[in-house]
Formats: sequence, structure tokens, C-alpha cells
Amino acid sequence: MDAKPTAICTACNRVLNEGRSVTYDLLFDLYFCDDACWSDWYAENWAEYRRKWTEEVDL
Repeated sequence: MDAKPTAICTACNRVLNEGRSVTYDLLFDLYFCDDACWSDWYAENWAEYRRKWTEEVDL
């Protein structure tokens, strides 16, 4: 029985088959081969992360 493709790596477009470990980004619902692919993607998309996770507040 062959492993079924279940996702695509957002950073490198590699097919991610069922039964393997991957890095999942819960905020954007994205899959990555590993932490290295996630880091590469994050380096280019940090502003979007910051926009979603930080805000200015009055104390």
C-alpha cells in the first residue's frame, strides 16, 4: 500500500505523504517539510505574522 499525498510544502512545493512528520503552521493553516522550510518561508512573511499577532495597546 503506497502512502497517499496529503499536503504540499508551502515553501518548496514538495508533496508531503501520509505517515510522515511535518511542520504545521496553525495560524495560516500551512504545511512545511521541516523547520528549515518553515524558517525560509517565515523570513519572507514575518510582517504578516507580526500584523496578526501584535497590536498597540494603551496601558
